[in-house]
This record gives sequence, C-alpha cells and structure tokens, in this order.
Amino acid sequence: MRTLKFEFAIAGAALFTLGVFYAWQDGKADVAAAAPVAVEQFTLADFSAFDRNFEMDGETCAVGFRDHRICFGASPYESDLKQGETLPSHMPVLGAEFRVIVETDLKTEPLQTVRFGRTLALVDPRTREVHDILRLDAPSFQMARGPVPQRSI
Repeated sequence: MRTLKFEFAIAGAALFTLGVFYAWQDGKADVAAAAPVAVEQFTLADFSAFDRNFEMDGETCAVGFRDHRICFGASPYESDLKQGETLPSHMPVLGAEFRVIVETDLKTEPLQTVRFGRTLALVDPRTREVHDILRLDAPSFQMARGPVPQRSI
C-alpha cells in the first residue's frame, strides 16, 4: 500500500508539472498575440479615436476628446502639410499631446505623431519628412487621408 501512495504522488507531481507547463505556454502565446504592432501610417482606429461635432461649453466642437473636455482648434500650419515633403523650418516638430499619443496606434520608430490644429502628421524628427497626414475633422477616414484643404481661421 505504501508503494501505491508513492506512485500516486509521483504521478500527481508529473501531472501538476505538465499543467503548469501548458499554462505557462498558453500565457506566452497570449502575450505575443496581444503585443502591439507598430505601423507606418495612420489607421482607421486612429481616426475613430476622436470625437466629432460635440457640444462643449455651449459651442460645437468639430473634433477633440469629449470625455476629457479637449477641443482642437484650427491651425494656420495645417495647409502647409504635404505628405512626402520636408516640414518647413517655421513649423515646430513637437510631439502631440499625451492623450493623442495614448489614443492612437503605435507608430514605427523613429516616426513621431505631431498635431497641427485638427490634423495629425507622422514626421521623422531627424529628417523632418512628413510620412502621413490625417485630417481629424474630415467626415470619413477616406476623406481624412486626402490633401489638407486651405482653411480660414
């Protein structure tokens, strides 16, 4: 009888070890599957992260974050943005606000998300080349990807 208890203990320990191994492997696969993939252009998820045409302080906000009470105003720099061109020297390459960075998809290094008014630009800060542009106040994602129109401020 003592031998039988010993064999059950060994079999139980082996099953426990096998269970821990499979649980650990499953956890590793989930982490790899959930790891964010960096992208080189703006996505539909980036466009969808922003609220449009909402009321704030009695006025309509064209685009921003309703829950955080942030409304983006227009910028005179927006019309100067051109995909594939170098950012003019008079335009600062300052990263977008923390909230914008958190809400948008991860971008490939060294690209930096920069906000000019109601437009996002993906800029390489070393070369100042504009890789992509996203107009946040456009009515659809497809129209947001087009050239930035001239605006009156």
